[in-house]
Amino acid sequence: MKYRRTLQNLIIFGCLLLASLWPVGAAGQQQKMRVDRRTIKPNVIAPEVYSDNLSLKITLMNLPGAATSTSYWEVEYQVFFVPEQDFRKNLNDVRNAGKSRELRPEYFPTRILLATGKFNKHRLGTLKERAFVRRGIEFRNKVPPEQQTSFSSLMSFYSVKVFDGKLKKDIYGSSVFIVPPFERDTGDSSSLSPRTDLFLNFFVAENGSLYRSNSKSASESTEWKPN
Repeated sequence: MKYRRTLQNLIIFGCLLLASLWPVGAAGQQQKMRVDRRTIKPNVIAPEVYSDNLSLKITLMNLPGAATSTSYWEVEYQVFFVPEQDFRKNLNDVRNAGKSRELRPEYFPTRILLATGKFNKHRLGTLKERAFVRRGIEFRNKVPPEQQTSFSSLMSFYSVKVFDGKLKKDIYGSSVFIVPPFERDTGDSSSLSPRTDLFLNFFVAENGSLYRSNSKSASESTEWKPN
């Protein structure tokens, strides 16, 4: 579906409570421990589902003018942690204030900044050249122990600008992806693992439409495959 600047609050929060629906991240360098998903409950302290560090991979999956020298890609990003109880309250406050068209970091006063940055790329000919990776984002030690509950939120805000030299068109997008601190274990459907990887993926279609995904598989592909 086409990129839309809309609030995903109800869908997002439902997905937070159904971890099996979230994309599975890549295996990181740190040792992952398995957690029985039956022990994961709302508002219960669960440091075992928090990884020591995170990595962030941002990928431009496709661009019609990728081989054109005038094409370029700019991204600004911010990754925040938001405590579980505050996230629900903040969403309610946003709805009540009539600001539900777009989430912004300032709507979450107790957010903890984990990472921020920006980059631009002018060599876009290959998928590898269209990928940006930031490793070693400190996570567990930045979160107070009393806030390390199961269904807290990792919020990855982004602002993207792409100029396609073939289409001779500027393409813009900004929004947020939200995931819990854990992910479904790839080897055991009854278990969860601490999340170690975050993904932001963007796909520019032949007509200039912008599509987006936060799955690992999308970060490794040049084809758009809607879920």
